[in-house]
Amino acid sequence: MKIIENRERSIQKKFFVNEKENERIKLMMKKTGITNFSVFARRACCNKEIFTLDFSEYKNIISEIAATKSELKRIGNNINQMAKHLNENKNNQTESLMSDYQNQLESLEEKIQKVVHYISEG
Repeated sequence: MKIIENRERSIQKKFFVNEKENERIKLMMKKTGITNFSVFARRACCNKEIFTLDFSEYKNIISEIAATKSELKRIGNNINQMAKHLNENKNNQTESLMSDYQNQLESLEEKIQKVVHYISEG
């Protein structure tokens, strides 16, 4: 490569693309009317704001949802046990199971309210 003195841009950048990416670049260059790749690349890289998203704050929401899922599975299991006891008319454990079920529902409702509050507060 020939070195040109007093060049405004003296640092060269290189990167590789696949066929699909190359075709996309050609299409974008054609749409913008820019025929020089260096000009196109500079404008594409330097004239747009780059931003990043931090999803770490959503880890709490995901863990709350996972806990809620576990609670729902346990509640479903309890409902199945109650239905079985009611159908078999065995030892009057239905009242105890219903009380346990009610407590789990209240706990689940609190967790869901926390998740909704966390999401709405951002």
